[in-house]
Amino acid sequence: MEADRRRELTALMIRFADGDRSAFQRLFDGLWPVLLAFTTRALPSRADAEDTAQQASLKVFSRSVDFDRERDALSWALTITAYEVMTVRKQRQRRREADGVELGSVQDPAPTQEEQLVADDLRAALRAVVGELPARDQAAPALSTRHLMSR
Repeated sequence: MEADRRRELTALMIRFADGDRSAFQRLFDGLWPVLLAFTTRALPSRADAEDTAQQASLKVFSRSVDFDRERDALSWALTITAYEVMTVRKQRQRRREADGVELGSVQDPAPTQEEQLVADDLRAALRAVVGELPARDQAAPALSTRHLMSR
């Protein structure tokens, strides 16, 4: 995303955080495609990706008053979205574990090929997005997703 567009999103986020509800639609229109693209790449199911992007959007807007005005709004929104992706993946893993217990099967501690591919895709998506950020903003998403990117 171009630097001018990123600055515009940050300005819109500040306006929205200050109570200017007229900034909402333009802010949403700028963030939604990026968040959806990220979740689509990070999650294997289109339905999960859309639900996760929607949940992340809700959190971004509901927590707008917590936005650090010295940071990039897109970086902040992507960090929240990364947490939502991790939450969905943990929930899916827990369901698998519960299903395995109910069936009396033993879970293999090593990831399946599918799980490994999904994890690789998530790491690639994070690297691509974080790599586009200005250097000072690369730290926040990197810290929040360090355990994903280090594999």
